[in-house]
Amino acid sequence: MSDKGRAIFNFDPDEQLSRELFLSRVHPEDRDGVDEAIEHARAESRTFEIEYRLLRPDGDIRWLITRGRYVSSDRGGIRELIGVAIDITAQVKADLQLDLQRQEMARMSRVSSMGELTASLAHELNQPLTAIASTAAAGKRLLSQGVPDLKEFEELLVDVATDARRAGDIIHGIHHFVRKGEGIRRPINLNEIVREVLRLLHSDLLGRGTAVETQCAPNLPFVDADPVHLQQVLLNLLMNSLEAMQSTPAGKRRVVISTTCEANSSVAVSVRDYGSGLPADDVDKIFAHFYSTKPNGMGMGLTIVRSIVEAHGGKLQAENVDQGARFSFTLPATRKPEAREVA
Repeated sequence: MSDKGRAIFNFDPDEQLSRELFLSRVHPEDRDGVDEAIEHARAESRTFEIEYRLLRPDGDIRWLITRGRYVSSDRGGIRELIGVAIDITAQVKADLQLDLQRQEMARMSRVSSMGELTASLAHELNQPLTAIASTAAAGKRLLSQGVPDLKEFEELLVDVATDARRAGDIIHGIHHFVRKGEGIRRPINLNEIVREVLRLLHSDLLGRGTAVETQCAPNLPFVDADPVHLQQVLLNLLMNSLEAMQSTPAGKRRVVISTTCEANSSVAVSVRDYGSGLPADDVDKIFAHFYSTKPNGMGMGLTIVRSIVEAHGGKLQAENVDQGARFSFTLPATRKPEAREVA
């Protein structure tokens, strides 16, 4: 091993090298995989390339890519192992930092969206809270009349509990949407995402006098995704559609949301509005950093949306259609849906 290699692995200049010594430097979580890759290469007389972490005695963690091959002797046995280790720690740290910055930008975009929906969310919360107050007042009147009807009183308590859960669900949903931290991917039915976002935007849609038509395909395959990120994608596209229809007569403000399955290999979601449309000269420039048609827009919404879709292995597209625009994104399907379908 070269002097530079010994420095990377933190080996002494005269230390006798062995496979066991090498593996002792590999991070415990990566050790079995590295050992298995090397053993397969030795048994099958082929080259190998592995990426793994080192955990040095001083506690420092380094990322390496190692490429190597075994050289056979004239008798067919193993003579030596030739390889090279490339320290990619700086690149990995830079990628991780970039990913953290992207996550923070996406979170700030969600917080901004919640700010725009403050009035709508306040209305959504006001409904169950008002219902709780009214039901409690009804129960108080029932008690003031003497011995209450226990069945009727029980029904009032059930109503209070139901409305309290509804208010709690709204608050939990907001907290989950704007929380900081890495999301967890799981099998998601995109029809469910459509339903959740429409529930979030319910009051805002009513206030803007906008009709929503959903065309959700049944038996939709699942996609492996972070549900919060997909909510952010759809919420952003819907908010853009609402903004684009500000000058559209109230009676003609309509959004059509559709989900389709494409050859069981991908799932597509489209949002079609009847607004002012996209720039005719260059539709793709709406995805550029800091480009915005809103007076106070940051021009990062669609950029973040596209980065989320692409991070999930999908593709985002935009196009002008008759009397408006359509945004659509596709994501790779993971598996067949269960018997119960969310429509």
